[in-house]
Amino acid sequence: MRRGYLYISVISAIAIYGCTKPFSPPGVATNANILVVEGLINTNDSTIIKLSRTVIVANKTTANPETKAIITIENAQATVGTLTETVKGTYVIPNLKLDNTKQYRLRVKTSNGKTYLSDLVDAKVAPPIDSIGFTATGSGLQIYANAHDATNNTRYYKYSYSEAWQFHAQIDAGFTGDGIDVTSRTPSQDFYTCFGSDSSANTVLNSTQTLSNDIVYQFPIVEVASTSEKMETKYSILVSQQALTKDAYAFWTNLQKNTEQLGSIFDAQPSLAPSNIHNINDASEPVIGFISAGTTQKKRIFITRAQLPQGWQVTYPNGCGLDSAYYSTPTLPHTNTVVQFGLIVIGSWVVNRFGDYGGGWMFTTRQCADCTLRGTKTQPAFWK
Repeated sequence: MRRGYLYISVISAIAIYGCTKPFSPPGVATNANILVVEGLINTNDSTIIKLSRTVIVANKTTANPETKAIITIENAQATVGTLTETVKGTYVIPNLKLDNTKQYRLRVKTSNGKTYLSDLVDAKVAPPIDSIGFTATGSGLQIYANAHDATNNTRYYKYSYSEAWQFHAQIDAGFTGDGIDVTSRTPSQDFYTCFGSDSSANTVLNSTQTLSNDIVYQFPIVEVASTSEKMETKYSILVSQQALTKDAYAFWTNLQKNTEQLGSIFDAQPSLAPSNIHNINDASEPVIGFISAGTTQKKRIFITRAQLPQGWQVTYPNGCGLDSAYYSTPTLPHTNTVVQFGLIVIGSWVVNRFGDYGGGWMFTTRQCADCTLRGTKTQPAFWK
């Protein structure tokens, strides 16, 4: 009888767990297709506005740009500029010079005929960045910013950055092939040295509101791991500094908590950050975004390998090794089998077998010898 009870228990467990269905919280399924508006009305440089729509987390689609919209910048009296869509969901007006004593807002008309209008906001003038510095830590290179506002009027700061670096493929391949023969590479065929780039993904905020003086001192911008290939040869970072209003700072702080600081039961619960852009015909429609106006200050620095600790070693993204391919006559078609299979020749070897000379090619994979798979050979215009 006890064995019978065991069978019944196992069958019951299978029935219970076999009927388990995935749980989808109602909010996750319904909060899709909300308009997201990102950008700054830049009064001393190009204005770049990005439009997109939210997607359900369970979906495979992660990018959902809002295309074919009409975006204009207005002050209280008139329209002062119209943006052009350069790539899907990105709208730009270059070299816009606006009066910092006026207020500005954004008007967005989407392709479905809906119109969204942001509140008029003051143009905040950002103080200059005094310097960008760095210090070596136990885990990598900490980049920081210094700035100050002698008038004590800024108090709320938002930072973004773009990175560029020179790096090498893990293995230097000295040869190339055309499907028939293997020849030495010319300088134009070199795939050993490249340049990579990236930009900030997280929100970087700082407030000096609790300080007696409006001084930003060694505020951390980003940390680059000591093993990153960004540190291999030369690294550059361009830091942008923007001044925020108190309301804008509150919006970005809330958004930061929702997107970057969730993951445990002790974190703040997600909530919709208050926006200053609204559907003019339906105030109840949620919109994500906060449009600010003002100037942007920028500063770039370069860091060379000689400025870093000698013990730092780069960890390459691929496990790379070498192999060999034998040939009896170098110019026969089978010599180039390694090239035909997408492999890259890095050198040759020659042996004497019983009086007859033979040899082969040493080769590796493209991932190990072609830096263009992770970067470009074109040197940035600002590089020095």
